[in-house]
Amino acid sequence: NYLMKNWFLLNLLISDAFGFSAISDNADLARNRLNDALKSLSGKLTLSPEIDIVEPRDPTALLLQRPAVNALSEQIRKVAKANAAWLSGTTSEIQTFCEEQEEARGRFPSPIPIIYCGEDQDEWKELANIGVCGVMVQCKISSLDDLESTELKKQSEQALALGLQPIPEIILEASTACTWTDESYMENLLSTLTSIIEQEPASIVLTIKDKDTNTEGTDGEESTPLPPVPESISDKIPVLGSVSVMAGGNRIGTESLRWKEAGYTGNVLRKTCLPPSFTQDISLVGRFWSSCIGELKSTKSKSFTFLTRNYMDKSKPVEWAKYQKSVIDSGALGSAEDNVSINADSGDYQGF
Repeated sequence: NYLMKNWFLLNLLISDAFGFSAISDNADLARNRLNDALKSLSGKLTLSPEIDIVEPRDPTALLLQRPAVNALSEQIRKVAKANAAWLSGTTSEIQTFCEEQEEARGRFPSPIPIIYCGEDQDEWKELANIGVCGVMVQCKISSLDDLESTELKKQSEQALALGLQPIPEIILEASTACTWTDESYMENLLSTLTSIIEQEPASIVLTIKDKDTNTEGTDGEESTPLPPVPESISDKIPVLGSVSVMAGGNRIGTESLRWKEAGYTGNVLRKTCLPPSFTQDISLVGRFWSSCIGELKSTKSKSFTFLTRNYMDKSKPVEWAKYQKSVIDSGALGSAEDNVSINADSGDYQGF
């Protein structure tokens, strides 16, 4: 009996050790996937949308939900060519998204990592089992000292124990962000996060809470200065900025460029960028992000400028401009007052 008891305990310890090793391996694999996806080797800005997969109320739409989520997943990977997807919604819908991504393994474009940005921590274990790589942990602070009083340590331990990577979302008021004027603030932030999590985070997301970032009336307003990120940090881990401005008038493109110039490696394009009428229709969400991210990543305009400058005779652009002006002045195209105005509610936008 003594030998059998010891044998049982030995087997139990061995199985626990293998189980812990497997979870640790999953966490390391998730970390590597996130690092590869959220940080571009070429230095280009990585772009990843936040998507809330809303469960439809209509019974007919509910039956079509699974193929709709499959189509959404395929669009985000193939057409948008997003670097990752930040999802919220029910576990079953996120599982459908993950399964579609997994079917693309070994093909191009390859599966993108999925990060859960919902609030239901009870679902983390199941999410880890279906292929989610990381979870967003929100930390609303006014100073670095506030991080000690958040749930970051507890939630990070829970995530890592399940094989998930915790990704802190540092939420700053605009008034606080204005005071983070040099690189030392981000260096101290990383140091504090590393101390709390007991390892460097797989990534950091910085969100600045302006008063009305999701409205269209921000064109003439002065933007909040962004805390600069030193290369010593961005070379090690992806540091992402939240873009929350309403699409249209090239607002998303302008805001993304601001983050890039401040040293950030990528952007999380938040769901507030979508027109309000799009949020309830998964097919519209997929088409929106495909067009938006595709346009932001496009290099066509740069190529056109290069060709114009190098291969066109100097006289031709001048003559073409003169011809255009003569047509406009003649009134053949009508007056500006005759043009149909932009209707944001129906989905009209002047670029992203």
